[in-house]
Amino acid sequence: MERNMQKQLYGIARESSPGVRRYSLPTGPAADSTRKSFFGGNPTSAQLSGNLKKTALNNSRHSLSVRSTQSIPGIRSDYNVVESFGAPLPVVVNEALTFAGTGAGVVTAKLAQNGWAWVVQGRRLLIWQYKDQTKASGSPQRNNKLNRRTAALAQCRELSLPYSDLGHKSELVSVFQTEGQQMASCIAVSATGEVRYWSSIAHDGNSVDLSILTGQEFHQLLNLPTQQGYLAVTTTCNLVFLRVGLSNGRYTLHHKTIKPATSILGGFGKKFASILIGMNTGGDKDQTLVSVCCESNTEEGETTVALLSDKAIQRWSLSNKGNAESLIYEDAEIVRKIRDEFKKVFWNARLPADNLEIDLHLLDFHVVKKKSYILAGAVNSAHAPQMCYGIVVASAEAESVVLESFTPLKINKFYSSKTEEDCLSLRFVVGTGHIYLYTPKVVLPLHLTNSVPTAELEAEKIEFHLHDDRILSAAISSHLPLFFSRTHGLVSITPGDFDGTELLNMSTCNTPDIFAPASFNASFGCVDQTLTGSTHNLHVFELDPDDMYNELSDEVGQMKAAFLYHLKRNSAMAKSIIDDLMRSMMEYDPNGAPFDAYKLDRIVITIAEDLAEDVPMADPRWEEAVRDLDGNRYALGSSRSMQIVNQLRDKIIVFQHFITFLHAHDIWEKMNAIPCGSNVLKPTSFILSDIGEKIVAAMALRSLQSKWPKLIEDAIDATVAMWDEKPHGSLTSQDVFYVKLCKFQYVFEALADLADERIATQSQTTVSVAHFVADINSIVLETLNQVLKHREQQATHFRVHSDKLSGPLENLPWTAMAGNAGVRDTLNRMADISVRYAGHCVSDTELKHQLYRQIFEMVDLVLDGRKAYVESVRDTEKFGVLQQQFEAQRRELIMALIKDRQFQYAAKLAEKYLDFQSLVIICDETKDKDRLADYTRKYEEYDFSQFAINWHLRQNRHGEVFERFKGNQTALAQFMRDHPSLGWIQLIFNGDFERAAKVLYELAQCETEFVARKKSMLSLAKLAALSAADSDLTAQVEKINSDLCLLEYQTHLSHDVLQAFGFDSTEQRVLKAEEIINMFIAEENDTATESEFRKALELLSYVDQPYDLRHKIWCAAIKRDNWTDYDPNNAVEYMHRLLLFKIIEISQLMGQDTDCFLPPMEDFLESVELGELPLQKPFQYLLKLTYEYVADLFRPTDHMEE
Repeated sequence: MERNMQKQLYGIARESSPGVRRYSLPTGPAADSTRKSFFGGNPTSAQLSGNLKKTALNNSRHSLSVRSTQSIPGIRSDYNVVESFGAPLPVVVNEALTFAGTGAGVVTAKLAQNGWAWVVQGRRLLIWQYKDQTKASGSPQRNNKLNRRTAALAQCRELSLPYSDLGHKSELVSVFQTEGQQMASCIAVSATGEVRYWSSIAHDGNSVDLSILTGQEFHQLLNLPTQQGYLAVTTTCNLVFLRVGLSNGRYTLHHKTIKPATSILGGFGKKFASILIGMNTGGDKDQTLVSVCCESNTEEGETTVALLSDKAIQRWSLSNKGNAESLIYEDAEIVRKIRDEFKKVFWNARLPADNLEIDLHLLDFHVVKKKSYILAGAVNSAHAPQMCYGIVVASAEAESVVLESFTPLKINKFYSSKTEEDCLSLRFVVGTGHIYLYTPKVVLPLHLTNSVPTAELEAEKIEFHLHDDRILSAAISSHLPLFFSRTHGLVSITPGDFDGTELLNMSTCNTPDIFAPASFNASFGCVDQTLTGSTHNLHVFELDPDDMYNELSDEVGQMKAAFLYHLKRNSAMAKSIIDDLMRSMMEYDPNGAPFDAYKLDRIVITIAEDLAEDVPMADPRWEEAVRDLDGNRYALGSSRSMQIVNQLRDKIIVFQHFITFLHAHDIWEKMNAIPCGSNVLKPTSFILSDIGEKIVAAMALRSLQSKWPKLIEDAIDATVAMWDEKPHGSLTSQDVFYVKLCKFQYVFEALADLADERIATQSQTTVSVAHFVADINSIVLETLNQVLKHREQQATHFRVHSDKLSGPLENLPWTAMAGNAGVRDTLNRMADISVRYAGHCVSDTELKHQLYRQIFEMVDLVLDGRKAYVESVRDTEKFGVLQQQFEAQRRELIMALIKDRQFQYAAKLAEKYLDFQSLVIICDETKDKDRLADYTRKYEEYDFSQFAINWHLRQNRHGEVFERFKGNQTALAQFMRDHPSLGWIQLIFNGDFERAAKVLYELAQCETEFVARKKSMLSLAKLAALSAADSDLTAQVEKINSDLCLLEYQTHLSHDVLQAFGFDSTEQRVLKAEEIINMFIAEENDTATESEFRKALELLSYVDQPYDLRHKIWCAAIKRDNWTDYDPNNAVEYMHRLLLFKIIEISQLMGQDTDCFLPPMEDFLESVELGELPLQKPFQYLLKLTYEYVADLFRPTDHMEE
């Protein structure tokens, strides 16, 4: 609408030039009439005298350094954003990584794309969930209960891997969770082919074992969900398909060795034919596996797997229909082509006649979107001891693999025997726009263009500097590259060169934590009516809206003019201006500028910040500080009062009118949310609430200044110095502080600094220090309590219109934010100071009570803010991680009170925030069984009883479970179902010794891991059976005695023999009778005597088919002696020294009938195990002599008498 028409319609008296005005944001400081402090980390600002700065609304792009500052100590990056991802590592994982000592090299780790991670240390397998993928599906969550599924995210499960001579590694483990499954499952393969499957990682003892492909070394395990199985691959590229079955309620493992077609060319294709006719230059050496990847899955249930070795690429087809597997082809040409590319690119070898020999190393292999990426390195020792690197992109065709591109990398390393491991350690992961190369110490982002990496590294080395730090694993999870750092846990690395829209959006945020999601479902509306009675100091009512409308042509100025018209009750003119603004913001710029969907929000926030930080117009001291006072004559939040408290009151009154204006003209409904970081939206209403609350906080602090003048003045001086501001002329630090209200939160940090300084100046903690800390706590708490009271009273004024906004709206106000943008860190810090330097060192009961009450209130503020934040993101992906962080901090803060025996405060917090572990500990520490029973009833819907029972189990206090919960049979019954291995304890408590004996005996039969545990179970079973006075369990006792006897035989195995066979002599696993026999008679047991062989013969009673094994024992005894080289004249004397004779002799002495245990002589004369020995005449003579002598020597007495 033209201005002259507006004057005629709405009574504008002043003349102005006609014409249609296009409203656009100013392009520089000169065109801007307002200041901007919320938007832009490094805004263009005009320097004011006295070091006061007036910022301008500026949409210029950020430099990359603003986005890419180092956020993790020890990891340096100039052009990429390096951030910690998710929650800290579980404590047990940190311990495994930190305290591995010299054996740290054997620790391996794996990040899976499904959100699970695991660490392998020896036979320990530590599993936890770093990201809950189920939240991505958007499944509804119950708001009235704890999210029990997500609670598992905070737990780390430990499993015991099967024994292996070659150890274990993370690449041979797979953790997965199918739809509807409550707990994840796991399968692990040792390098020697021992397979173990857990249907639930929550139960280590509930596993199924299988041994496959003995004599091969396994290298990688690939999960194939479409085939409902797993592919285990050896270092020599042998494939074994594993599948888990369910039979009669028990899980079973099945395996199938996959072999290529048996015909000469069957299934191998043209490329294998070329190998057969002489084109294979690799010799007869076995091929070595590089990696195996799942290439594709079809709806018909077929899976294509690509396998890269140092000689060729194999492509296999697997089908879940009939368990059919076939080798599509094996292409060795691709390796030759890669070799030729290295020769051509790095050493300019163009012709075969060049006869250039290089050592080619294929390092890593991935298949992404049907593109095969191969990382390779090559060394030309004759030229220089350097390894050169390149990335190959290939695609699979019907009969061969086609090399699409070869990208040489501008990386080279000195290659020698000492540096070989480092040169071959380079690996990579493929993201959406980048390939991330990495070694244990460095990450190298490489840009992708049309799925092809660029010719050189455009970014930089991102180095993990700390001495003990190294990258253990990497993965792409939900398009985000993650790296598992030994020191820092999970780290995400994203490029700093985001697109212009994202940078523009990010430039609208100035808080240091703006890249963290930040919003809160708080509200701010009109203030207390007692503040709105007088407006005689308000400069805003003296302003002429016509002047502002004509002089300020930018959008911010026009919106301010509409606000003034609203105050003058000229609603029609205000509406006209707003309609024009809305129309202009919806139009596209003819110069091609991108459409800005958040322009209205930026305008509103800028005006709100102006209101909060406008200087008092009537104060003559500010005239000297502000060079262009005329430029501030449209300051809406300015006051004519000389008193700071009145200036603050006037600001909040104007702020209330501004909020009313937004509601009255439907601007509120049109407001959106400001993008801050990646996929994080902070509603504009939350930002406005933060601004208004800081004015209220300033008023509260000012009112406390009469009570603690020196303390608050010192804090304000420190705060202004922290801002790098210097009061101009006769202005004081307080004048500056109570104007710069958008940075008000810094005063809390200054107060904490004062506490630290006071403590540092004292040689010992005194009562005066405690009083000083208590005073600071009082200032912080009373200020924040006023803010929270105001927030609660005005909660209805800042409701977010959910219909307008879509996406996560994170409820995080400034009082709950971390870092310089909020108060949470200061509250944690003051609580810690209060405990360590005040609460622990004060004997005054009243002062101690005051301090702990303050600690309680500060912890309550922290947890309340974090809980509201977590609840606001319940339906987002990050809920699981944030819930885990909240639970960890909740436990830490409440435990501090429990350790100081402040059970009353700890219980209040634990009840409010549902910290069940703390509640159980409180009941345990206070020996209060009644309270535990009350909690069990109160929190029945959360299964508190099961939580309490599990806590007792983790403390190894199994017996107390049945004692403390004997009155709650329902809880015990559920516990018994979940922990059948402990059911015998309840049976013992109930006096049912017969069933207890049977349960213990069954558990002992299932125990195969540790001899000591099995022996304990059998001993307990025997005791229970003997205690069952009313039952005859003689047969069961005899079975138990037999099993105990077998275990006793195992204890007779020497330490050296166990080590020779690779067994742990300290924690022996349970051996079968056949295994014990073989170890008694083995050649490695070179000190074995007739006693060991006698024990081996006695163990035959535990073998189902003992004949062959008995023959093996006697043959082993024969082979211990020389049967051919002896003096025939002294054959009888020599016979007495034979081990065979000694065994017969000791057996006879122990009452054994010779005819029953000594095999027929013909068995030895025809024995294959004795090799050529039975053909030797001396052996035949000595053997017959022995049998004859034994027959005469041990003839029954009655025969001899005859």
